[in-house]
Amino acid sequence: MTTLSPPLRRGSLAWMVSDYWEMVRRSLVHIRHDPEQLINVTLQPVLTIILMNYLLGGAISTGGHEHYIDYVMPGVLVVAIAFAAVTTATSVAADLQDGVVDRFRTLPIAKSAVIAGHVVADLIRSGFGVVVTTGVGIAVGFRPHASIGGWVATAGLLVLVALGLSWLAALIGLLGRSLEVTQQLSALIILPVFFSSALVPTDTMPGWLRVVLANQPVTQAVDALRALLLNQPFGNHLWMALIEFGAITLAAGAFAGVLFRRSTL
Repeated sequence: MTTLSPPLRRGSLAWMVSDYWEMVRRSLVHIRHDPEQLINVTLQPVLTIILMNYLLGGAISTGGHEHYIDYVMPGVLVVAIAFAAVTTATSVAADLQDGVVDRFRTLPIAKSAVIAGHVVADLIRSGFGVVVTTGVGIAVGFRPHASIGGWVATAGLLVLVALGLSWLAALIGLLGRSLEVTQQLSALIILPVFFSSALVPTDTMPGWLRVVLANQPVTQAVDALRALLLNQPFGNHLWMALIEFGAITLAAGAFAGVLFRRSTL
C-alpha cells in the first residue's frame, strides 16, 4: 500500500522557494527572448575600456600603477554591474505599468518573489557582463595578480555590489511613474560610478570634492577591488565597502518591499 505525502500548504517555506524560483525563471526567459539585455551590460563597459585605455589613459596619472589598464579595470567591472542594474529598474517599471503585477496579485504567490526575480536575474546579467569585461580587459593588457583568496573575495564583493545596485534599481523602478521617468532616475545608479575613483584617481580633484568622492560607497568598493585584484593592501576599503553596500542592500530591499506591497493593495 502506497502512502502519499500530504500536499504542501501555501505559505510554507517550500511554496515560497517555488514562487521565488518561478519568478527568477520568468526573468531568465525574458533574457533569452530579449538578448539585447546582455548587449547593454557588455557594450558599454567594453567601450569604456577602449575609450579610457587607448584615448585617455596615457594622459592620466595613476600614481604607483605602471599601466592604466590595471588601474581602471576594477572600476569598469563596477560600470558593467551598474548598467546591468538599469535593466532591473526598467523591467520593474514595465511590469507595474503593463498590468503584469495586477495579474500576479490575483495569484496565491509570495508577492516579494516578483521583485526578487528581477534582482536575481540582474545578478546573472551582471555576472555575464563581468566575465566578458574581464576577458576584454585581459586581451588589452590587464594582468591581475590576485591570490585564490583574493579572487574569492573579489567575487563576493562584486556580488554584494550587484545586490546593492540591483535593489536600488528595483526601488527606482517602483518610484518611476513611467518608463521615461524611470530611465531618467536610473542616472542615480550610473552617476556615482563615474563620480568615484573608478576611472581616475581622486587625488587631483578639488579638496571638497575629493573628500566626498573618496569616501562614497562606490569608491570604497572600487579601491577594495583594485587592491584585491592587484594583490595590494586594501586597508579599510574592503570593510567599508562591505558595510556600506550591505546597508544599501538592506535599506533599498526594505523600502522596495514596502513600496511594492503598497502598489499591490
